[in-house]
Amino acid sequence: MRLSGQFNALSFDSDVARGPYPPQGFVSIAEGALGNGDCFGLYWPLGREGDAPFVCEMFHDEWRMELRHSSVQVFSQWLELNEGEYGELEVEDPGSPTAQLEQARAQVLAGQVEQAVELLRAACTAFPELQQGWALLASQYMRQGQRDAAIDAARSAVIANWAFGIPEAGVLRILRAAPASTDPVIALVQRMGFAFGGAKTNPDYALMQACIDDCWAAGDVLTALRLSQNRCYVLAGETVSFQEREGFTLSRWQAEFAAQCQAVLNDDRRCFGQD
Repeated sequence: MRLSGQFNALSFDSDVARGPYPPQGFVSIAEGALGNGDCFGLYWPLGREGDAPFVCEMFHDEWRMELRHSSVQVFSQWLELNEGEYGELEVEDPGSPTAQLEQARAQVLAGQVEQAVELLRAACTAFPELQQGWALLASQYMRQGQRDAAIDAARSAVIANWAFGIPEAGVLRILRAAPASTDPVIALVQRMGFAFGGAKTNPDYALMQACIDDCWAAGDVLTALRLSQNRCYVLAGETVSFQEREGFTLSRWQAEFAAQCQAVLNDDRRCFGQD
């Protein structure tokens, strides 16, 4: 992971987040932070380590991430416009997947489904973690009668980083109504309850791990990594006693995940450099 260009006005954390929250590949920025752990940061989606990073906002207490700017350059312009503080003035960011998502929502309301689909496809291609984008794309494909495309989009929503949003009910309905499939992700959704926390046991974690193993065996390495990240995201929110019963140790997962990323992505996502 590398950042091209000089940004002397920005202070980057020397440590890259190790996951699951903030997600691995997130580097916090001191400027513009609201405090109490809420801050902006660089973020490289899984599999995009060679690309320029996006700038995301972390809401610490909510365990939630939100895409804010398409590049560090745009973030710097926003920061300058707001005199170095967290402000309400916005800058133009035409390449932002977030902007494309908002435009697509407007097109949906106007009944312009084809235009909305094109915007959503562009947004989700640029930022594969755009949970709400995949969900809206799946629903619009259903409106068009493109069931297979809707299933593919819904599948992408499930494997997108859950720190950017847990899969929506509409996404799950599409996959649960899909024909029986040999695809391990679709089969997983059709068996999972998607209810986490508050129970002594939860078979969903074993189902997710089995799906992850199947993806590794099939050579679908990005799906395996994304599901592993999501499984850890919800498992890390369980009680210590629950984690012990599951045989889960956060530090061990972090080390194993970094090693897997190094092996298949040629980048352990634990450090970044500047050109």
